[in-house]
Parts: sequence; structure tokens; C-alpha cells
Amino acid sequence: MRLPFSIPDHDRRLIPDGRLAGIMPWIIAIMLFLTALSAATAIRLGYSVQANSSGLARQATVQLLEPDPAARATDQKRIAAWLERFPGVSAVRAVPESEARQLLEPWIGSAVEDAGIPVPALIDIAFASPPDNAQLRALRIQLVRQTSNARVDTHSSWIAPLLSFLRTILWIALSVLLLLLVATAATVALSVRAALNTHRSTIEIMHMMGSTDLQVARLFQRRIALDSLFGGGLGLSAAILVLVLVGQRFSALGSGLLAGESFPIIGWLLLALIPLAVTGLAMLMARWTVLSALKRML
Repeated sequence: MRLPFSIPDHDRRLIPDGRLAGIMPWIIAIMLFLTALSAATAIRLGYSVQANSSGLARQATVQLLEPDPAARATDQKRIAAWLERFPGVSAVRAVPESEARQLLEPWIGSAVEDAGIPVPALIDIAFASPPDNAQLRALRIQLVRQTSNARVDTHSSWIAPLLSFLRTILWIALSVLLLLLVATAATVALSVRAALNTHRSTIEIMHMMGSTDLQVARLFQRRIALDSLFGGGLGLSAAILVLVLVGQRFSALGSGLLAGESFPIIGWLLLALIPLAVTGLAMLMARWTVLSALKRML
């Protein structure tokens, strides 16, 4: 039984270079390794931007700027109970003061607690759906009626610059991915042209014996397909190894936008399709290069 991309014995004699003997499979392996890493970066960033955008758009924090500790604790309980009844709010959590102090400690150290600096009382709220400007304005107006020392901060407002940066990196990764595919196609074209020049006399004899341009093109097309499959499998395996190691590093962070989130299953499926896509691209490029070159050659 012969595989679809296998080369018959007489074809091997016409083009004697073994598929693992030349440099082409290794070049494709390197190109596909970089392509897979670029695709994984784009998938990961796109998944992170989507997940964080939808989640943070529904969250907000209420700050109670009351200097008196007893009044601050009383207002926190009262406002939290009032927010639970506010239309559109699905969850309310009063942040303990110790946790609020821990949030400030990375920036100002232990000076907050040592100097007795008052820390605003925080209340995290989550909306059932992302609130619009009118809903947020109504919340602020009614909250001021409850206490004049309250302020509402939406999470999407302070995270927006970071999400915009991630989107920029996403577009850069997609651009790099496109450039790598173009470079792979150009590499295949150069390799096929070099092989055509090497076997020019053989091709002329094949034409005199009745071979058509399509038969010659299929000969090179199958050879490129085998090179691409071998190089693609090797490059993808190396890329997956790197992604697993990097994923373990991200998991060790324990927090952040990219930490603690597994690579999506659909992402692994898309990465697995890259060698097949590159093989198809290489075959089409080889076919077009051979046919166009033969028209000028003969």
C-alpha cells in the first residue's frame, strides 16, 4: 500500500536526492517552529483578551473614603447590603481591611499599618451583564445619596490600557505569522527552482519521451510534500515542548492576566493543523513554480 505522498521507485531514480538528505526539511522545521510559536502567541493573547474583557467589564469596586475606622466599617456593611438590592448587581463582596492593606503593601511596604494610615473600605461588585454609562451614572448618583465619601471605579477603565497593549501584541503576532508563511512559500519556490536547474537535462529527456508538465510538477510536488511533513512534524514537536515549558512557568506565577489559565483546547487543535496547512501551501507553491518555470524553460 502506497501513501498519497509516497514517491514511486522510478521517480526516486529520476530525482535521486533523498528527502532527508537535503537542507529543505530542516529549513521547513525551523520555519514551522517559529510559525507555531507565533500562532500560539496569537491564540493565547486573543483568548486572554477575550476572557479578561468580558470578565472585567462586569466588575467594579466601591471605595468608602471615611477616616474614622468605626464609621468606615459601619458604612461598608450598610452600603454592601444596599448594593445587593441595586438593579443589575449579581454579587457583592465586602473586602476585609487586612486584605485591602495587603493590596497596598507591594507599593508602600508596611508603612500603611505602622503609621496607622487609614485605608479606604472596599466593596467588590459584579454586574449580571456589562453595565452601560447610564447604569453606572445612576449607581454613582444614588450611592452619593447614601454616603458622600463613596467612589465607584470600574475595572475595565484601569485595565483598558493593558488590554489595548495586548491587542497590539496580538496583531504583531498575527503579522509575524503571515510573514513566516510567506517566507516558507518563498523558500519552497527557491528550493524547487534549484532542483529544476539541477535536473534540467533529466526533465528535457522526460519531455522528449512524452511526459507532460503536470507529470513533472507532480514529481516535485510529492517530494516537497514529504519534506514538509517531516520538517513540519519536527518543528511542531519542538514548538509544543517549548509551549509546555513556558506554560509551566506561567502557572507558577499564580496570578495575573496570563497566569493560571490553561491553553485552550481549540488552540492545540489549530496548532496540530499547521503542519498540514504548511504542507498544502508548499505543494501548491511547488506546483506553481514548476509549471511557470517549465513554460519559460521549454
